[in-house]
Amino acid sequence: MFDRSLLPEAVCEFVVLADTHYMIDPDDSEVEFPSRRRQSARADVAWQMVSSLGCPRVFHLGDLVQEFPGTDDFPRALEEAIQQFRAHGIDPHPVAGNHDVGDKPDPTMPTRPVTAGSLTDYHKALGPSWYSVDQGPARMIVLNSQIMNTALPEAVQQQHWFEQELAEHADRRLFVFLHLSPYLNDPDEPALGHYDNVAEPARGWLLDLLARYKIELLLAAHVHCAFYDRVGRSRYQVVNSTSFTRPGFCHMFTAPPPPDQGRDDADKLGVLLCRIRDDRTDLHWLRTGGRTEIDSRLASGARLLVTRTPANLPDSPLGVSLTHPLSNRTEIPLAWPSSIRQTVRNDYPLLACLELGTTAVRVPATDLTDPFLQRRIEILRDEQVRIVATSLWANDLDPPRLVERHGDQVDTWEWQLAGTDRPGEEQLAVLKVLGQAGVSQALSAVVPGQSLAGKQHPRTRIGFRVETISELDRQLVASGTRVDRVLCRLSPAPTAAAAIDEIARLDSLQAIGNIDVQLELLGQDVRSAANQVAESLAAVTRLHGSRLFIDPLIDFDRTMDVRHGLLDPFCNPRPAFHVLRCLNTILAAAGNAFGSGESRIGWLETGSVVFGTIETSTASIGLLLPATPVPVEECPAEVTAWCSPPGPLSVYHLAGGLLTETTTDGLAGVLAPGIDEPVLLLRSPAAG
Repeated sequence: MFDRSLLPEAVCEFVVLADTHYMIDPDDSEVEFPSRRRQSARADVAWQMVSSLGCPRVFHLGDLVQEFPGTDDFPRALEEAIQQFRAHGIDPHPVAGNHDVGDKPDPTMPTRPVTAGSLTDYHKALGPSWYSVDQGPARMIVLNSQIMNTALPEAVQQQHWFEQELAEHADRRLFVFLHLSPYLNDPDEPALGHYDNVAEPARGWLLDLLARYKIELLLAAHVHCAFYDRVGRSRYQVVNSTSFTRPGFCHMFTAPPPPDQGRDDADKLGVLLCRIRDDRTDLHWLRTGGRTEIDSRLASGARLLVTRTPANLPDSPLGVSLTHPLSNRTEIPLAWPSSIRQTVRNDYPLLACLELGTTAVRVPATDLTDPFLQRRIEILRDEQVRIVATSLWANDLDPPRLVERHGDQVDTWEWQLAGTDRPGEEQLAVLKVLGQAGVSQALSAVVPGQSLAGKQHPRTRIGFRVETISELDRQLVASGTRVDRVLCRLSPAPTAAAAIDEIARLDSLQAIGNIDVQLELLGQDVRSAANQVAESLAAVTRLHGSRLFIDPLIDFDRTMDVRHGLLDPFCNPRPAFHVLRCLNTILAAAGNAFGSGESRIGWLETGSVVFGTIETSTASIGLLLPATPVPVEECPAEVTAWCSPPGPLSVYHLAGGLLTETTTDGLAGVLAPGIDEPVLLLRSPAAG
């Protein structure tokens, strides 16, 4: 069901899922939320997908059932939930959640707290609620967050056991699992009346141990919303549910509520694949998308492509320009099940950058002066994403001072010339001094007056025009100045590939290291955006060392220029996101198309299909970009000819992330009934 063949080798793997909330079939009974009728089916699909991964260790982070301990239907629900995962051959390592054993000890909680009786019942049904297991170099430690801060003797027993466990295995790679998050937004946030965190003193005790013993990864759940942070050097991820989202958290988005009062934001649902490697652990969010059954293509043998993280894409040119802040904070209104307002942080843009395989982001340098945003940017950089800090070069700008204050937070400084394509003499002098000091620098321009069809007022261009680059290079040479990069605005007319070809034909530049390009997605045509990003990423393989920045990451839906981004207003991926995510990994793995600088690429426009071909040392790639849906029987002859040599063929439907292995004779059947999204064909040169 999943294809991991393009990932680097791992020492071992494990899977994490959470909050499946199995629900007894309500039949014709009234339910509070319509999405509750889909919870058990969604959980079943998630278990089936987890089973297909074949990982020896599976962790369930709590809340197996919708019922609460002590209710009449709880024993039956728990038994049916157990039968559900066992039917797929899975015996997960369970983590005790509030729906499994009881709420935390807070008098404002909506259901009864954990008791000696409920704890005993849990241990009889599922085994110990705190324990450890080994896998490869890792020691995996499961804790019961629900008994923390209680007067139960088991709380003290667990505390002493955990401290001893860490001391005895301090030389191992340590992973910790629990249900309740220690905190969501800030380690100092309140706990009384807060439905979603662990109170003091247990919180401080736990966080201190995480930092002291350099825990590699802490995983929690409960909130049905994703969060990502660092505790010292420890990575800390809160994992989303497989079955539904919690309504209150959608207040973090500038959009109307998702379906079912915010409870059915299905695109966020999934499971977490963790791959322990020699030097790090890669985290892959595998989206289940709220499926209630396995779709026909997966049932017929197609597989979902698991894509690489930034750390495993060192030569990828893919970047994004953060027109929106990397994160924002908001207060969830005081509403059940909490009794206080909860401050939460939107980590979905950050997590999207990691899922996409982004290797560079452009951020305004002013973000580095905001402690909150600076911290989020630092976390992104810790994941091996390069930070390009942009700054308009006004008269009062002091670049050396900026570099001195923030140099350890930035990989490249992009100085933006205001209203001109030419730096002045004083600017050239500053560039020269900083360059001699080893500061990585890029130049771009911010120039108004660009006419755009259908717009009353001219728009502002960010980036140089291609035709000005040679003259800029001569100016830099004459002043004895060199810059590492310049940014060009990528014009989609006539095509993005043609614009990149024009850059590739520039005469040898002496004072400019690399030419980066920025693609601004315009309008709201989903298919056009998917085609543009695919064409641009494939074409930029011609520019060895260059970067492609996509703008915007998130939709613009309330500005003078409404346009789709890679994410919708809920921070859920649009098709263009998945096209980039998949193509980024495929091109990196296919003969290192990004890193070799030896790829040969060609483009042919035939009817309603653009057909691109890329030849690397180990693979031949065909890229089909349909302007409109194309019936398979109308596939251009040029495509048929390229596919004519007999042999195996890998077919990737990029927007769906689906891989089908076939032969040239079977291609028509795989593409049937037609081509309605970017499709990549891959074969070895030997087949030709």
